Amino acid sequence: MAFDDSGSRVRLEVNVALVRRYYEEVLSGRDDSLLGELLDPGFLSHGPGGVTVGVDGYAKAVAATHAAFADLTVSIHDQIAEGDEVVTRWSATGTQTGPYVGVPPSNRVVTVSGIHIHRVHGGRLVEHWEEVDALGALRQMGAFG
Repeated sequence: MAFDDSGSRVRLEVNVALVRRYYEEVLSGRDDSLLGELLDPGFLSHGPGGVTVGVDGYAKAVAATHAAFADLTVSIHDQIAEGDEVVTRWSATGTQTGPYVGVPPSNRVVTVSGIHIHRVHGGRLVEHWEEVDALGALRQMGAFG
């Protein structure tokens, strides 16, 4: 009997499409209301420095990012899917017109790059790990001399 992984391929494609929707519609498209649809109620986000937040904390972080960078655009450079995980290499660009992580508005264009790993289950995002160049972003905002 020959191995047919077409079902597995379809599942991977569905997972990638879900994650892509998050970047395009929530982050770049600024539709924060979609988080309720895309994130599982038990969703956990593991950020830099070992900080882990649930749905509410994550939604607040997305809202704060949108408030600080009204013209935020996120570009997907690579996506790799295996099993229930989707890895995305991305960059984001926006003008800092509002306060962000304690840094007053600088009106500077900031570009940051990062890698996310999303775990998908039951058609929703259930977990997220983030590695982002936060130091580079802070430098661009003028947080350091």
